[in-house]
Amino acid sequence: MGNIKEIKILMVDDHHMILEGYENVLSRLTLKDINFNIDTAENCELAWEKIRLGNYHIVMLDINFPVSEGSKFLSGEDLGTKIKQDYPAMKVIVLTVLEDSFRLHSILNNINPEGFLLKGEVTAKKLIECLETVITSPPYYGSRISKLLHSHATNKFSLDKTDRIILYQLSLGTKTKDLPQKANLSLRAVEDRKKKLKEIFGVKSEGNNSLLEKARNSGYI
Repeated sequence: MGNIKEIKILMVDDHHMILEGYENVLSRLTLKDINFNIDTAENCELAWEKIRLGNYHIVMLDINFPVSEGSKFLSGEDLGTKIKQDYPAMKVIVLTVLEDSFRLHSILNNINPEGFLLKGEVTAKKLIECLETVITSPPYYGSRISKLLHSHATNKFSLDKTDRIILYQLSLGTKTKDLPQKANLSLRAVEDRKKKLKEIFGVKSEGNNSLLEKARNSGYI
């Protein structure tokens, strides 16, 4: 018999019942010569602390999380991007309720996950199929994710973390003149970013309300 390999999986979601459901499904997963060690985290900050210490092979990651004051992560997208920058060998599976094709394309560009599923299409069978594929020959994209990404395949725009910081701060009521210190940019650069964001979201009106409404509908804030 060959050596038994341990695969460590970190599941990150702010809904405890979802984590329990994933754990229950994966506890039934059996692959030859592989043992699964499953851990959980209910926010991005805790997940990052565990990742730095835990030597995980796979991170299963939600995108939308409540943002706490002073957090370095505005969403799971920021955490996923950080994982890929600092731990490129670590595999990321994104599971999200977001169905806005532009938002999904941004996640694809920024994280390039090995697995990508809408929570609405997740069944026990598909979750196991996704994990098996990610382990053996990634990537694995759910059928609905693939269709949504294909519908937006020609769009060349993608929002980075600085764009998301600007949108988040605007949603808190931060004035444009105060954004440079929040986004670590010059005022001119902030204004250029805002102009680009309005172009991306097709907003022509002055002020921030229409931009924030579009960003909110797309799942950015």
